[in-house]
Amino acid sequence: MEEQREDVIDLGTLLWNFFRGLKAAWWLIPVLALLGGAFGYVKSSGFYTPMYRSSASFTVLTGGNGSTSTESYNFYYDSSTAGQMARTFPYILGSNLLTEEIKADLGTDTINGSISAQAVSDSNLITMSVVSNDPQDAKEILESAIRVYPDVARFVIGNTRFNMIDIPSEPTQPYNQPNYSRQVMKWAAAGAAGAVLVIALAALLKKTVQRPEELKAVMSLSCLGNVPEIKFKARGKKYKKKISIFNHRIPHGFKESILSLMVRLEREMDSKGAKVLLVTSTVAGEGKSTIALNLAYAAASHGKKVLLIDADLRKQTIRREITDKPGEGLENIMFGNTLLEEAVFHDRNTGIWLLGADRPARRIPKILNHPKMEELIHTCRNTMDLIILDAPPCELFEDAGILSEYADCILYVIRNDFVQKRKVIDGVSSLEESSASMLGYAFNEVPVHKGGYGYYGYGKYGYGYYGYGKYGYGEKKDKNALDGNAY
Repeated sequence: MEEQREDVIDLGTLLWNFFRGLKAAWWLIPVLALLGGAFGYVKSSGFYTPMYRSSASFTVLTGGNGSTSTESYNFYYDSSTAGQMARTFPYILGSNLLTEEIKADLGTDTINGSISAQAVSDSNLITMSVVSNDPQDAKEILESAIRVYPDVARFVIGNTRFNMIDIPSEPTQPYNQPNYSRQVMKWAAAGAAGAVLVIALAALLKKTVQRPEELKAVMSLSCLGNVPEIKFKARGKKYKKKISIFNHRIPHGFKESILSLMVRLEREMDSKGAKVLLVTSTVAGEGKSTIALNLAYAAASHGKKVLLIDADLRKQTIRREITDKPGEGLENIMFGNTLLEEAVFHDRNTGIWLLGADRPARRIPKILNHPKMEELIHTCRNTMDLIILDAPPCELFEDAGILSEYADCILYVIRNDFVQKRKVIDGVSSLEESSASMLGYAFNEVPVHKGGYGYYGYGKYGYGYYGYGKYGYGEKKDKNALDGNAY
C-alpha cells in the first residue's frame, strides 16, 4: 500500500516541476530549435539530388488491320478497350519486355530513369512521365517508351496508336526543388518540441521530496518546521553571505522559522529530559550544518548555555563561519594533549560554545569510537544546557550512526527538491535502531513563493512576529534581540 501511495502522481507537483524546469532550462528550447533548423537545412541541401520529369499526354486509339499502316481511319476509340488499357498500362510499364525494348531502342544497357503513367478512368487519355537525374535522359527515355509501347502492348490489347496532345520536352528545372525555409522551420519546431518534451519527462521522473505530505504516506516521521530558502542579491564580494539569524540581510521569515523549530525541539527534549541533539541529513548539501548552527544561536539568544560540536570530521566547516581563529577539535582531544577546556571556543557575539577544528580530521572511526568520546559528552552534560552534534550525512558513512549512540535525540534535515524519497527513507531507517529518539525532520530551503509553503503562514506551522518563550510564543519580541547588538 505504501508503494502504491508513493507512485501516485500529484498533478500540482508535476506542473510545478515542469514550470520550474522550464524556468531553469529555458535555454534548451532555442538551442535544440537552432540545432533542429540546422539539421533540416543540411538534410535538405546536403542530401538533395535534383530530379527532372519529362511528361507527355496522348490519346490511345485501338483497332487497325494489323498492318503497319498509320492511316487514322484504321483506328478508333473503344470504351471497353480503354478501360482494359487503363488497368493494364501500369503492368506493361513495369514489365521486363518494355524495359528491354527501350534499352534496345536507345542502344544502352541501363535506363537512367523511372517510367510512370496515369490513365483517366473511362477514357483513352494517358499521361506518361519519366523521372531522371538527367533532363536529357528523361526526355529520351520518354520518347523511346512512346515509340516502343504499341509493339509491346499489341499482345495484350491489340494494335494501338498514340495521338499526341503534349509532346515530350526536355525539362529545364528540377521538379523536386526543396523549400529550404519550410524544412528549417519544420525541424526547428521539432527541436523546440523535443526540448519541451525533455523538460516534461524530467518533471515526470523527478522523485525528490518536495512536500512534507509526500513523506507522511511512507514513514511516520513528523515535520517539525519549514525553513525557507535564502537568496542573496548580487552585490559582488562586498560582504560574506552568511546564513545566520544575526545577519540583518537575512529575511525575517528565516529567523522566525529557526526560532519556531527550536521551540518544538526544546519542548520535545524537555519532556524526555534530553540534552544532546544530533543533527544529520541524507546527503551533503542539504544545509544541516546551517540548521545546527542557527539552532545553537537561537537557544543561546534566550539564555541557554549551548555547546555546538562539529562532528562532521571529514569537512569541519562550522568554525570558519564563526571565527577566523584556528582551533582544535575532537581529534586533538582524543589523540593529542589538548584539554576540553582549551579546545572549546566561546563566541561572545552569539553566546555559543564551539568545539570544532578548522581542518578535516584523520582516523575518524577511531575518534568516534574512542573511550574518551563518551567521557567528553558526559562532562559536557554536566556543564551545558544543550549540546548539538553536527553529524555527517548518513548515506555514505556510518559516522552518524556511531554518533547517535552518544545523543539523546535526532533531528533529520531534508532539503526541498534535493534528495530522492527512497534515499531519505533509507537514511532515516539507518538511524532507527540507535538509542536516540528520532524527534522529526526539518524541511529546509522551502521556496517562499510556493503556495502554502512560504514562511508567511504555513498551515499548521504558521510563523508570526512574536519571540519565543520557554515553550512557545507569548512575549512580544524585542526588535533588537537578533541584531547582534545584544551581545
